[in-house]
Amino acid sequence: MTKKCFCISGKILALNLFGKRYSKKIIKKRDLKKYNLYLHPALAVDGIIEKDNKVLLIKRKNNPFKGCFALPGGFVECGETFEEAVIREIKEETGLITKVKSLLGVYSSPDRDPRGHVISIVFVLDVVGGKLKAGDDAKEAEFFDLNNLPKLAFDHEKIIKDYMRWKNG
Repeated sequence: MTKKCFCISGKILALNLFGKRYSKKIIKKRDLKKYNLYLHPALAVDGIIEKDNKVLLIKRKNNPFKGCFALPGGFVECGETFEEAVIREIKEETGLITKVKSLLGVYSSPDRDPRGHVISIVFVLDVVGGKLKAGDDAKEAEFFDLNNLPKLAFDHEKIIKDYMRWKNG
């Protein structure tokens, strides 16, 4: 049997399950055991880009936290490393081309995202090209003074506080 890339987390919606079509059918946890599948947290990445004591934030276009500011980031796609995912997400949401400078931390609280258990791997990045322009899931993209931040989505206030401690060593 060929292995397939499955990430089953949060609300489960499967389009294909071992060749059987389950379009628009919610699969119950007990049904997963029939296929030796288990619920797993979703994996996401977030990026911190600082310039002149300002941090890059995006205004979210979609729920959850529609209209709130957040660090740029998103879900890891199958076959992608965390580093590739954060670089892709930042380019999609901000237009900037980046390189990973450092791993800041792993944020895994089961209640950090209202959609379900999402683990975020957070990186500090440097800009190497591109032009700042909001795109994809971002309505706006702009730099904010680290000492005067707007209300932030998810646990991003905690992440930025951790970044400040990391930065000041």
